[in-house]
Amino acid sequence: MEGKEITTIEGLATENADGTLTLHPVQQAFIDAQVPQCGWCMSGQIMTAAAFLQQNPAPSEDDVIEAMGENYCRCGCYHRI
Repeated sequence: MEGKEITTIEGLATENADGTLTLHPVQQAFIDAQVPQCGWCMSGQIMTAAAFLQQNPAPSEDDVIEAMGENYCRCGCYHRI
């Protein structure tokens, strides 16, 4: 992975001058929509959505369904995602 950058779920948030964090818009959207239940798939769902939206900031519904389709959820919160 030499010369590559890896972003973790924690790395999506930005640190403010006062040391507090501002969540990435996708992280905040998941909280606002009350998506999380068990947390088993949330990191993967959020990372996939953030990367996808960085590449395609104005996707169609079909684009979103295709991009998120390979993520699996054990607790069944797909409809909220």
